[in-house]
Amino acid sequence: MKSVYLSLIWLSRVCVSAAFATVLASSSTEKQSQIHVRWKGPRTSSSQLSSTTCQAKTSDVFCLDTIRKSLIRQEETIIFAMIERSQFAQNRIVYVPDGFPDLRCMDENDNIEECENSNGISLLDYMLIGTEALHAKVRRYTSPEEHSFFPSQLPAVRALSDLDFPELLSPINEADQINFNDVLMKIYLNEIVPEIASEGDDEQHGSTVTCDVAVLQAISKRVHYGKFVAESKYQSDPEGYQKLIDADDAEGVMALLTNAAVEEKVLRRARLKAATYGREPLLSQMPPIEGVSDHKSEIVAAAAASAVVAAVEALNDEGEMRKGKVDPKTVEEIYRDFIIPLTKDIEVAYLYRRCGRDPPRNLDPSRLMEKYRNFFAH
Repeated sequence: MKSVYLSLIWLSRVCVSAAFATVLASSSTEKQSQIHVRWKGPRTSSSQLSSTTCQAKTSDVFCLDTIRKSLIRQEETIIFAMIERSQFAQNRIVYVPDGFPDLRCMDENDNIEECENSNGISLLDYMLIGTEALHAKVRRYTSPEEHSFFPSQLPAVRALSDLDFPELLSPINEADQINFNDVLMKIYLNEIVPEIASEGDDEQHGSTVTCDVAVLQAISKRVHYGKFVAESKYQSDPEGYQKLIDADDAEGVMALLTNAAVEEKVLRRARLKAATYGREPLLSQMPPIEGVSDHKSEIVAAAAASAVVAAVEALNDEGEMRKGKVDPKTVEEIYRDFIIPLTKDIEVAYLYRRCGRDPPRNLDPSRLMEKYRNFFAH
């Protein structure tokens, strides 16, 4: 066992040296080139936005490189949220309408009162409605990248004045208003929760729905980012997409949108991140490094060694449960079977509306659930 750890130490030192060299060489450039999209600016027609040049301005949300960087950052949010949710049991009672009949409501003046008519909401619904109402007051859902699960419940009055957003997405046929959160909610409850949480009830109901809200909001943002992907690709080939949609060729649109190589990278990256983030560091198990008087190098080496072990485990296809908090293979499957397909369905639906047509019936949110059933073997 000691020889294994010594080998890992050697490998980690190589990895750390290369990493430090890369960081030192690119840090100044990276700081200058990193793009943070700010949802504020003068109103601009979407036809004026370029998807081919990347400069630090709002319109660069349509640069595919910028979009991919944002989606990569969102992977951490999603995976960490799933890791947090996995510490609690499934606690199915929190998803049952009227499962908690003693819920309290807030009146218009934020005073606690009895809920005279809960309309059969679950504890998760209750938590989402309250969270979204609070976030809406600070204009979260005025941003084109945010989508409410209960838009009819959002307060009309906000605490902050509205921002003057540029017209980033097309309003044609209400393409910019597409919202597939109803589908996402069903997928999450029926498919994702059973895969990331153990069966049973540990009575941690409040903590459970708090984590559920974080997972749902993170995945919702990710899949609806497909509208930005679709707008970017439309601007690069408007005639090609218009021709396919005029012919009602949804499969052709999907094929034109699909980049199999990029999707494969997303799957491998998600699996590796889940393996890395979901395990304990190896510092307590590693022998001291000879000739090192402080613990900094040991910590760095332990982190690198943990990453090496996580990478080996992530690439293991034997199918047994890993030692991490969430099975990396499960995270990969969630991306492969739900997150990526739902993102692409939103892209196709957006493009249909963008080109002045209603999406095919099988892309209607009320009909999509059948497509996403039975991906996991329970």
